[in-house]
Amino acid sequence: MEENNARRNKRFRNHISIILEQTGAVIIAVFVLVVTQLFQSFDEITKSDLSFITSRGLFILLGVAALLAVSLISQVLVWAKTYISIEENAIVIEKGRVNKKKNTIGIRNISNINLEQNLIEMLFGTCKVKLDTNSRSTADSTDVKIVLKKSDALWFQQEVMRRMEIAAGRVSESVAADKNGRAAENSFAAYSADTEPEKYDVHADMADILQHGAFSISVISVLIFLLVLVGSVVSAAQILGRADLMASLASAAAGIFVAAFIVLSTLWDTVKDFVRYYNFRAKRRGNKIYIRYGFLKKIDYTIPVDKIQALKIRQSFVARIGHRYMAEIVNVGMGDDQEEQHSFLILYCKKEKLKERLSILLPEYACAVDQPADPLPVSVWGAWAVPAVIAILCMTGGAFLCNELTGNAYCLYVWIALAVVVIMMFTGMVLKYRTQGIGADESYLKLVNGYFSKQYLTVRCRDIQYAMFSQNFIARSCGIKKGEIHLLASSANTTHAVPYFKGSKDEVIKRGMLTF
Repeated sequence: MEENNARRNKRFRNHISIILEQTGAVIIAVFVLVVTQLFQSFDEITKSDLSFITSRGLFILLGVAALLAVSLISQVLVWAKTYISIEENAIVIEKGRVNKKKNTIGIRNISNINLEQNLIEMLFGTCKVKLDTNSRSTADSTDVKIVLKKSDALWFQQEVMRRMEIAAGRVSESVAADKNGRAAENSFAAYSADTEPEKYDVHADMADILQHGAFSISVISVLIFLLVLVGSVVSAAQILGRADLMASLASAAAGIFVAAFIVLSTLWDTVKDFVRYYNFRAKRRGNKIYIRYGFLKKIDYTIPVDKIQALKIRQSFVARIGHRYMAEIVNVGMGDDQEEQHSFLILYCKKEKLKERLSILLPEYACAVDQPADPLPVSVWGAWAVPAVIAILCMTGGAFLCNELTGNAYCLYVWIALAVVVIMMFTGMVLKYRTQGIGADESYLKLVNGYFSKQYLTVRCRDIQYAMFSQNFIARSCGIKKGEIHLLASSANTTHAVPYFKGSKDEVIKRGMLTF
């Protein structure tokens, strides 16, 4: 207790390992630059007098070293002048000494406080605390990132959660202190010994992870990987077939690095879901959902249910064929960073298992699976036909103009390109017509979108920030409307299109928005 009180009244810094994390990208870039320079100077390096040292290579290496030194020194100065403290109803972050800045975040405005641990942090025994607020202006990035020792990170998370409970009026201070104290002990035991002192409601085994990875594979990524791999093999065969092999390798060093990077990135994009969600676990306790997973990067989410804005159920093209579904949640605090665009709740599984796991983890949205959605009305073809015909006429006019300017040399290619575009446009319209739909009552709105893949978005009408519906003269003559809704989330999840519908669903949605 005395230790906790001392922590609460103490200013503290990030762990010093944050400097390495902040400069990691610079170090890698320097390494690539140095290696590339050495390859390009291969002939000079092999000279017995090592005259290359006095040439431009030395100045490049000195410039790179100076850049790295400046980057390290600046990060050390920022680290040394940054302090974090927890006051009664706020978290305070102070930066600088000459130009001092003080950022105060109200406890009541915090939406999530989560933990993350990458490979560097595993090595140093630290954790990253990621804190988000209920603010649309900062919804595309984590508001605060703090790197602390694991024990300190867990204490910080539980202390902030304790104050969030008190600020929301859910529990008294004594009850919150006791409850969060036990939670911190259990969490620390789980992190330290990789055990589970408290059973999780959902635990994905290796078969579940492999299934999720298989149904998450992007067909486009696989095609890109195969094309780049074939191109790399052909290029490598040409280089190996040259007489002066080392000179060829040195001159092609930059191209080799780029090709290797593309191959590895596309390969990772294909297989990442096989390893990212290793040991996936989730549980529901009271008004919070706890999610843990990760192998190369360990993630620990604590999600207040009342901060969840919507539920997404996804199907990739492969998953549609295999009749598998996965679920994500939408709120301000999760999935806002670029590397966390998808906030997983349930991995790919069959429909019955999805319903079972939703009823355990998020019963508030359990109806999302079976909520009916009306398909697009047939009259939507009338609304699509007019702009499509105008577009085709414009492209046809452009094709005629191109033929006049270039003669008949490229006539065949121009008309083939036009035919391909028209076929793709019509195919997209057919896929859209077969996929999209909308379901609405005064409690929930369900939107279905997609072409080859499919996405179901279910949102409580009361959580919609605002909605807009429109109807041009074509849609009015067809008796249909469309619109969009806005949620309190990151920009990727803020705006959602409402497909064309018939009837008075817009009035139903508006009534639901006014229901508390």
